Amino acid sequence: MRGGSTMGGKKAKTVERNDHRLLCSDVLTEVFHRLPARTLASCRLVCKSWMSELTDPHFVHEHLKRSQQKLLLFANDKANDRSLAMVLADDTGATYQLTRPMASRSLFVHNSCNGLLCLGDSTGAVQLLNPTTGESATLPMPMYTAGSSQFSSCNWHCLGFCPSTKEHKVVHFYLGAHFDSFNVCCEIFTIGDKSWRQIGSFHGAPTDRGVHVNGAVYYLTKFRYIASSRINCLNLESENFDVMMLPPRKSYGGHCSLAELEGKLCLLVVEGGHDNPPRTMDILMLDSGDKTTWTHRYHISLPWLMPSCYFTPKHTLFHEGKIWVQLLARNLYCYDPSSSSTELKMACPESEFPFSTHTFIESIVPLRKDYFIKQIQ
Repeated sequence: MRGGSTMGGKKAKTVERNDHRLLCSDVLTEVFHRLPARTLASCRLVCKSWMSELTDPHFVHEHLKRSQQKLLLFANDKANDRSLAMVLADDTGATYQLTRPMASRSLFVHNSCNGLLCLGDSTGAVQLLNPTTGESATLPMPMYTAGSSQFSSCNWHCLGFCPSTKEHKVVHFYLGAHFDSFNVCCEIFTIGDKSWRQIGSFHGAPTDRGVHVNGAVYYLTKFRYIASSRINCLNLESENFDVMMLPPRKSYGGHCSLAELEGKLCLLVVEGGHDNPPRTMDILMLDSGDKTTWTHRYHISLPWLMPSCYFTPKHTLFHEGKIWVQLLARNLYCYDPSSSSTELKMACPESEFPFSTHTFIESIVPLRKDYFIKQIQ
């Protein structure tokens, strides 16, 4: 009887110990969820169990959901041969550098997704960088590389994320064999794979670089007139294209472009032309439900920088309830929808270097091969 009692006591203590460990693990996971990505990047180096926990695909994406969207400024300091990735902390212009300056070849940012930057250079090479953790990965060279540049609308890349499959994909758009054609070719690289895949050619050459919104890549196509333009949409899960018409409007002014604001696709319409510099910008937002209803959300007065300067907003982003607009190469402006004024106000002094602005989430998404293999399985 005594022996049975002792055995029962040992089992009870073992169960109690396991419950205690499980409780500690749950508490630790919750603590990890509340820490910023920059801190977690250091925590991964503490021990193997923490590394395993903090690179688990489920944890990584749950942490992403809790992360706040910020603004990232990316600039090339050519004088010192380095690239700088900085995050704008608030609308007073305070910035801090995420990682040490890295050697560059005049890199530029195609776009940002889930804390990863899709970088390019003049050779057509594509590199992914997580500036929070410092990890990077160079992709195989695309099948077509000629003419790649920071401003090219005929040869560009876009990093996107498919929520259903949890896969990151890089999409490469480029013109067909005849540069005067309206056909655009497309190839896709799934992160974790070994090569690019051609998915065909489609009618409608891009007029500007596209934008990634909720598992799809959108870009504008222009025919003879702006009003006859279309919006092409590539679904990253099915890898099929769809076409949307521009919303009815009395005038489409001098320039249109696409942006992602508040997690939705937006159409930016700038009024003006070469003889009449643009003075206003309307922002129309697509209803994420039926994909056919557009709502006029904002009307913004643009500043008169130079009487003879014809410019369009290079990047328009949404951050902390405000709309941020980059004008020219070194000027960042801010619009507060809660204020009575429709004017854009300068957010920070003119930058020392030309820069590009991107929405950004600090994340611990790893750029290791075993992570993507584990995620796919």
